[in-house]
Amino acid sequence: MSLSLRPQQYDPRFGDAFWNSSQFGMVNYLLRMMSSWAIVCSVWYLPPMTREEGEDAVQFASRVKAAIARQGGLVDLLWDGGLKRGKVKDTFKEEQQKLYSKMLVGTKEDRSRS
Repeated sequence: MSLSLRPQQYDPRFGDAFWNSSQFGMVNYLLRMMSSWAIVCSVWYLPPMTREEGEDAVQFASRVKAAIARQGGLVDLLWDGGLKRGKVKDTFKEEQQKLYSKMLVGTKEDRSRS
């Protein structure tokens, strides 16, 4: 099976094409879309991709996502859009905060050297 990729990137200057269903109902979204100045979209046609030998569906999807992110100049993150809908566990936030603070402040060894 071959997958043809057509990543799209919307320019929000004239109208916002994304629907945040937790913030706007469908009728509200449709009215906003129909009353916007324009929906400007860049489309890239990437070469078809196929699953490689020994590659499972998750690995293939990750490789495709990375190719799309690279073409669009985006960061290839390890999570999907579902993160915006769900509550992030406090332990995960704390772990990320600790890593960030270590990056900013450094470790005790780094401070004792200065």
